[in-house]
Amino acid sequence: MRQLDARNLHVDVLVNNAGLGEPELFERSTWSRIRQIVEVNIVAMLRLSHHFLPAMISRGGHGAILNIGSGAGYAAMPNAAVYTASKHFVRAFTESLRAQLAGIGVTVSEAAPGPVESEFDQVAGIEGGATPGQGIFRITAQECAADIVREFERGAPVIFPGRNYRWLMKMQPLMPRRLVATHVAQAARQIRYRETKRAA
Repeated sequence: MRQLDARNLHVDVLVNNAGLGEPELFERSTWSRIRQIVEVNIVAMLRLSHHFLPAMISRGGHGAILNIGSGAGYAAMPNAAVYTASKHFVRAFTESLRAQLAGIGVTVSEAAPGPVESEFDQVAGIEGGATPGQGIFRITAQECAADIVREFERGAPVIFPGRNYRWLMKMQPLMPRRLVATHVAQAARQIRYRETKRAA
């Protein structure tokens, strides 16, 4: 932060885009990896927003913040509890901050992408990229960025990039939470079963 301040930068648009994930059951993740995910996905977003927001407000409410969340922030996942929780945090923080700044002039939006062709899967260690059933929702990074920029400039509170994925996310609230929990439990059992067979 000191280096940024030394350069006397005036940030009009802050994009909190860094994110980490890991395809692992919670009890099998290392604490160092869990902490790293939390620091990148949550702490960094809070630190940067807290640092730059006061100046945006003091300049007469001129500025905007875009937080990159995930569809995971609207769901539950069997092998990504920490990542999913971090994206739920992004969702709640963005919604609350946007409401807090209503009428101030600073716009706060969340982009919640689904499957996107990027290096995220490789860095996170997700073998093969998309999981079965994601194909019709998967979009390129360029398509994702174009959708997000267009809706962000319009001041949309939440952005779901990709036509098919956007339709899915609009239907998602209609799914009973009990059904979601049952699906996650079944998926977790399958993961443990596959790992047991692999170790045998």
